[in-house]
Amino acid sequence: MKKRLFIKQIILIAMMTFCACGSAVAANTQAKTLDQLKKEYVFDHKAPLNITIADTKDFPAYTKYHFFYDSPNGGRVPAILMLPKSRVKPMKANLSTVPGSYPAVFFMHFHVADKSLADIFATWPGYGIAVMAIDGVFRGEREDKDKDILMPDPFVSAANMKLQVRDILRGFDVLAGWKGIDPGRIGYFGISMGALTGTVATALDPRIKSIDLADGGADFSAIFDNSDYGSLMEIKKFMVDNNTTKDQFMSVFETVDPASFAPLIGDRPVLLQNGKQDTTISVPAMNKLHDLVPASKKKIIWYDSGHILPVDKLVHDSLLWFKKTL
Repeated sequence: MKKRLFIKQIILIAMMTFCACGSAVAANTQAKTLDQLKKEYVFDHKAPLNITIADTKDFPAYTKYHFFYDSPNGGRVPAILMLPKSRVKPMKANLSTVPGSYPAVFFMHFHVADKSLADIFATWPGYGIAVMAIDGVFRGEREDKDKDILMPDPFVSAANMKLQVRDILRGFDVLAGWKGIDPGRIGYFGISMGALTGTVATALDPRIKSIDLADGGADFSAIFDNSDYGSLMEIKKFMVDNNTTKDQFMSVFETVDPASFAPLIGDRPVLLQNGKQDTTISVPAMNKLHDLVPASKKKIIWYDSGHILPVDKLVHDSLLWFKKTL
């Protein structure tokens, strides 16, 4: 009888010890979560970019370069750069960190667009600002009719978004090293998918001095619960068909969720542009991003629109923002 009681006591002590250790491990894992997430985006920034220029076109105020660079994911990233001509004075030349160089804005398009959307900023080089844009994953020159950045399988979608973040980060390397570009005055402008992936990329790269996130949001749980976007509806159907839980969905999207990274933006100036009736990213997710961005120089503009923001106002307000902050 005493022997059985002794054994029970040993088992109970072992279970208590295991639970205590388990709690410690869980707490430690929680504390390391951000470091683990950041490791998803580690690559060699000093590796050769192997930039090749495919074409150049001359316009009155700028030269437009069509080029490619190596992706850290393998393969090549198609890109364009609108670089002001030398006769155009750099915007606020007195603030240049490299005399005679131009501030630049990296632009990332929304889900179903491509780098050609950057043409809406074709007047910016005339103000002394360069603009660079890339084709997102499976868009533009990278198109694959059977693939998309958002696929029904949420695990594939999250992986594709991570690839895009890495391509953007590598694009920052391109801009920072391009002759005539001021590496100390680089901004970022992302719309929708470009805002989601751009929040992660800019949070990880302090070289980006000013940020503009249009149609952005945070917390994929809020997006999941409130969005009526077609691609997300396909993901929801896939999850039902494959018994995928919402917790699993949230776990896999944690690596690309702006909610995980927005606090890292710190006190850099951030412009947030959103539509009051947006049902794609959803207003709750937009408000979540607004709350998580810690910048004291934060400006929020709400437009009387849905997910498609008024282009003329979007371009005008963003130009004023970069004139002020770059």
